[in-house]
Amino acid sequence: MIGTQRRACHLAVDGGPLLILAGPDVGLAPNGLSVDLASYVQLGDVGFRLGERVWLGSGVPPPDAAEWLVTLDSASTWEPRPSVHLVGPGDLIARVRGARAAAVAHGTGESLLPLLWMSESGADGPWPPLVRTAEGPARVLSKAAFRRDQKSVTEAARGLAGLGPGLTPSGDDLLAGFVAAWALVGEAMGLDRAACARVTAAVVAGGERGASPLGRAWLEHARRGELLEPMTRFVAVLLSEEPDDVGMAARGALAVGASSGTDWMVGFLLAASAMLDATPWKRPW
Repeated sequence: MIGTQRRACHLAVDGGPLLILAGPDVGLAPNGLSVDLASYVQLGDVGFRLGERVWLGSGVPPPDAAEWLVTLDSASTWEPRPSVHLVGPGDLIARVRGARAAAVAHGTGESLLPLLWMSESGADGPWPPLVRTAEGPARVLSKAAFRRDQKSVTEAARGLAGLGPGLTPSGDDLLAGFVAAWALVGEAMGLDRAACARVTAAVVAGGERGASPLGRAWLEHARRGELLEPMTRFVAVLLSEEPDDVGMAARGALAVGASSGTDWMVGFLLAASAMLDATPWKRPW
């Protein structure tokens, strides 16, 4: 056990992949397991501590092999990769506009949200230091991805990885959203998969050193189109054949963490906009 929170803890599997162990009231993660606990019980309350060992499986661990046993006998699985349908640029622009409106209205203020409109209003406004620092790399990232310039994509991602405080810094969340869009929106638009994969690989390479352990894990999952449960629901609605309320689905994703959902959405929308800029359609904002 390498990290603990009130409602979740982080497990390094034999020093390799990072898993999240959480209570049932925490949204599922692509690298997560939900433990059958009462919703009011926190993991720390039942004695989970840093450095303790957790045995995952159906059998009883050998003596002294672990302090905790998490059985998987009654476990069920879920699909962290949302279903994607082909969506025309005109329809997609309208849906992205709805998601952007939800982000502007409901996104967390202490986040990278101003990046969505800094290019229109200018970079000289009274922006917080974190936003000022992220503005240059984020702008380069979008333009370089649009041109399929892998080297510049990697350098820009390196400038965002690990940027900001928190378990998953704002820069990591933005990169995860950016990668998710190139993987999933690119598929919905019918873009060349190999070209999109080169962009996502360049972002992941840029975040390899600077991103947090959890940020690196989520980047790898996003590269495969695997997302947190609220983000999976949002993308499934956004890229469905007949979408329901895109704004409501976006608000669910925005509510993740203190600012993680907002920062993820900023990255997702920046990437979607970069892809739509390659079409003859004009964005209505």
